[in-house]
Parts: sequence; C-alpha cells; structure tokens
Amino acid sequence: MIGTSEIFLFLFAPVFVFVIAFWLWMLIDCLKRQDDMFKFGGNNAKLIWILVIIFTGLIGAVIYYFLIERTDSRQDLLVGIALFASVVVVIILILSLFVVTTKTTISIEPYPPGRYPQTIPTPDLTPVSPVNQTPPSNATKPTITSIQPDFGTIGTKVVITGAGFTARDNNVAFRLSPEDIFSVGFKVGYINNLVSSNSKTIEFAVPEVLGACAFPLPKNEGGPTIVCPAIGILFKPGTHTYPVFVVNQNGTSNSINFTVSR
Repeated sequence: MIGTSEIFLFLFAPVFVFVIAFWLWMLIDCLKRQDDMFKFGGNNAKLIWILVIIFTGLIGAVIYYFLIERTDSRQDLLVGIALFASVVVVIILILSLFVVTTKTTISIEPYPPGRYPQTIPTPDLTPVSPVNQTPPSNATKPTITSIQPDFGTIGTKVVITGAGFTARDNNVAFRLSPEDIFSVGFKVGYINNLVSSNSKTIEFAVPEVLGACAFPLPKNEGGPTIVCPAIGILFKPGTHTYPVFVVNQNGTSNSINFTVSR
C-alpha cells in the first residue's frame, strides 16, 4: 500500500530538484556575467542581482531570467541543457527507486485465530499411585472421624476432623468411579499441600479441578524421576458421592463419603 510519504516523494521531489537546479543556474549565470552585460542598475547591478537571487529564492531567479538572462548565448544554452538533463536523470532515478520499493514490499498478515504454529506436548496419562513411603516408626497413621459439611458445591468450605495429620503436605483424595470419563484414566484426584495447625483438622474448599498426584511424590531411589502429569481432573456433572481420604507421609487414612454437586 502506498503511503503519504511515497506520494510526497513521487509528486514533489522532482519539482524540488528542478527548482534548486533552476535557482543555481540563475545564480551562477549572474556571478559569471560581466558588469556591462546588465541592462540597468549601474555599477552595482551585479551585486544587487546576486542579493536578489539569494534572498528571494525562486522568485528572484525567475525575475532575473526574464529581465537579464534571456540573451540566448550559446554558453547559457549549454548550461541550461546540462541542468535540464541532470534534472531528468534525477527524476528517473527517483521513479525507479519508488517502483522497486513498491514491488519489493511484503505484506505480512497475522495468522488467523487458532492457526498459530505451536507444539503441544502430549501429557503422560499414566496414573500415579498415592504416597507409598514408609512412615516413621513413631508416626500416627492418619484417620478421619468426621467431615463437615458432607455435601457441597464447588467452592464450599469443608473441615475434616481426625488424627495423624501433618503440619504440611496433607493431601485430600477423592476416589473417582472407574467409569468416570472425566478422570481421564485416573481413579483418584487430589487437593494438594494442605496444612494442619493442630494435627487434628484440615480445612479446604472444594475445587473445580483436582490434581493427578499426591505430593510430595515418593522418592524412587536409583530409578527414573517420577513426574506428575500436568492434567486437571474434573468432578462429574451432576450430584455424585465420592469416598474421601487423607494421604500424607504417615500413610493413608480411612475413607468417608462426601457428595459434590456440580
């Protein structure tokens, strides 16, 4: 697309070059002309015309041309032809540059929505088992005695009461139905990294998305590093009851039912 700057270059640059060439031609002619060749102005005629051409620009040059320069001498004719040829050459070069620039301009259109090139890694959907670390000898295995409330929607605040909860890294697990297609092959979804200030209660809000692993993951000594799949597990639409249990470094608790309405 031709912009304003290109139009200005195309229309006004040749005119500007011609004006400068004409002005220089008149100034050089005046400087070279003998004093007795000026028809009027006396002894100071040459100086006066030089000042007129310099300070009035194109207007003075035009006046000088019609009143003084039109002697039709062979030398002036040759100078005029040379200047005219120079202007023509400059105009041709400018036009050539303009055409080449226009033809080589590439318009880069953005990708249409959804068409951006990208590489999406395929997540590892292999289910990861809960923490199976050997608990400390003096550890109290987590147990659940109650869950309040035992029914809620996404965002409902819930308190689990029991024993054996650790200060941090408690995981509340929801056992999903095997046929639950929304679990993408996972039988358990987790709420990770919950704290317990008194080892007897855990508070959480029912999330929209569950994690695929319990944290911290077990240490696989001498084997490959276990990486939790970067995938979110959803509850099934509607109202469903899920067994809930707690997993931490002390082991896995008993389960208690919780109903989620989604």
